[in-house]
Amino acid sequence: MSDAASIRAQTLARPAGRGAQIGRELRRSQAAYVLLAPFLILFVIILAYPLLTSLYLSLFDATLNQTPTFVGLSNFVRLFTDGEFLGSVRNTVYFTVFAVIGETVLPLFLALAMNARLPFRTVLRTAYFLPVVSSWVVVSLIWSMMFGQQGLVNGFLQSVGLNIQPFLSDPNQAMWIVISVSVWKNLGYYMVIYLAALQGVPQELYEAAAMDGATKWRQIWHVAIPALRPVIYFVVTITMIRNMQLFDQVFIITNGGPLNATLSIVQLLYRHAFVNLEFGYGSAIATFLLVVLVVLALVNRRIHDLIVQ
Repeated sequence: MSDAASIRAQTLARPAGRGAQIGRELRRSQAAYVLLAPFLILFVIILAYPLLTSLYLSLFDATLNQTPTFVGLSNFVRLFTDGEFLGSVRNTVYFTVFAVIGETVLPLFLALAMNARLPFRTVLRTAYFLPVVSSWVVVSLIWSMMFGQQGLVNGFLQSVGLNIQPFLSDPNQAMWIVISVSVWKNLGYYMVIYLAALQGVPQELYEAAAMDGATKWRQIWHVAIPALRPVIYFVVTITMIRNMQLFDQVFIITNGGPLNATLSIVQLLYRHAFVNLEFGYGSAIATFLLVVLVVLALVNRRIHDLIVQ
């Protein structure tokens, strides 16, 4: 009987002991929570609350001057029957594919060149990085003036006897101009990421490959590229996520034109939510984009794990 009573007493004491331990840990971490509080408050106000509100509004017919009406999944049904939305998805995917290729491959070659012992190497690195710290508004305005009907590029073409081009008035050319400005502006950013990884590759590996008779290109292919593989997948992931949120450059350079040829998902969201004040439909577009980005990130992470292993 005494054994049963002691076992019962120990069982009842365990939760209290565990609770007391948790309490001690919380008291010990008070300073950390105080330091984290500003970030957590901003996170809730700026990110978490708007995100949850957007998910909530996506189920409603909500505009500025009327009480939100619950419509269930009607906004999402409308999405996939809206030709303008489907066109924006095609444009965004097209842009993302070629921008990701450009922003992954070109900075890699540039980093390999800037990692070599070149004259004025520091000046060149700085020059390539300058567009990164420039405002998207300034860069987009400059490119729109360069490729305008009476812009610098058409002026040059005329001066050498070639026909002027429509550029921003042509659907195919306009999209490629948007892709080009995006790759050009982000070139230096990803170059720095690759450079940091390249400088972490032991020099002894290059020397060993050279002693085995490997040429410079074989050293790059068999030494540098394998060492950069995790960084390459990191760059692919962040470029994919960033480019799926295409907005600034198309808003300023083409405003989605001509004939919606450069209209992106985020710009369509902006039109419906902030121009037409269709908050419910705009929130449904935002929710769709959120799901796509999460899926892309998870798929890319899985592919990375499989290949790295």
